[in-house]
Amino acid sequence: MHVRNFVICDQEQRYSRNLLQMFQQKKAAGIELFLFHTLEEVERFAGQKTIHVLLIDEEFPQEKRRRIQAKRRYVLVKNMSEMPSGTEREVYRYQGASQIWRKIFESSGRSTRQKGRDLDKGRTVHGRTKDEVMISRQMARTKGELIAVYSPVHRIGKTLFALELGKKLAQKEPVLYLDLEEYSGDAFYFSDKPERNLTDLLYHFRQGKGNFAVCMSMLAGQADKLDYVLPMPYVQDMQAVKKEEWLGLFTKILEECIYEKVILDLGDTVDGLWEILEQCATVYTPYVEEPAAKAKLGQYFENLRKTGRENILEKTIQKKMGSER
Repeated sequence: MHVRNFVICDQEQRYSRNLLQMFQQKKAAGIELFLFHTLEEVERFAGQKTIHVLLIDEEFPQEKRRRIQAKRRYVLVKNMSEMPSGTEREVYRYQGASQIWRKIFESSGRSTRQKGRDLDKGRTVHGRTKDEVMISRQMARTKGELIAVYSPVHRIGKTLFALELGKKLAQKEPVLYLDLEEYSGDAFYFSDKPERNLTDLLYHFRQGKGNFAVCMSMLAGQADKLDYVLPMPYVQDMQAVKKEEWLGLFTKILEECIYEKVILDLGDTVDGLWEILEQCATVYTPYVEEPAAKAKLGQYFENLRKTGRENILEKTIQKKMGSER
């Protein structure tokens, strides 16, 4: 289809203006870009000109946005699990402008063969170095997967959410919960308190001796079928662990232990936070509908985009919590 009029209709004015600016740098000859913030403006435009592509905010009621005549319709969504149906195609809001543009106009990127040649030459693929891609491939060969729970917004019940998620998954398959927050509350959430903790597990991993799976079974406690290892009691010890050790530990657990899922309850100071999030199959991000919290969340997403971490955004599922505490 020949595209001439590309209309964006979004209530988040700062976001949509930035998106329009990025699209201006990419548009081909003959494409006209238009930006509106209300349905009334778009409806008036549609009465005068043909809309070839409409990119519209999901916050507008579905029945009203579908009344707008458009050749192709894309809906900006905040949560990939909430996909519009029928003639509407979903586009994840929190990804780079280039990815949104490709979703609408272009085919997939370079071939796998070309990506492999880039890695051999030491280049980056999607912002990751050769070593990081090799770690990702190693994890992909394991039978289980990592699931992260992380939010830049604090005191909203993130740990309780992570535990409930783990307990729900543990009803169907073996699941391990690890708390990597700087101040986790020690054993507050667990009535069964094993004598050893994550410090001991890391020590055993570093030694590389004995049966790792047996060590894990001796260290782990259990709550409603969910296995867990108590967190490190001293924040200095946790901050001293390098990202390579964390990633190596997670791979070891997935390769040699029984767990199909490992839930990582992540704090801000863990070394290699971005790299860990990139290795996770899913990233849950709890949030609350509160102005300061929404500003923090927006800053976090913008940091990911500007640092080339859009792959984290693609697998992020936002979870609205009750209220900020």
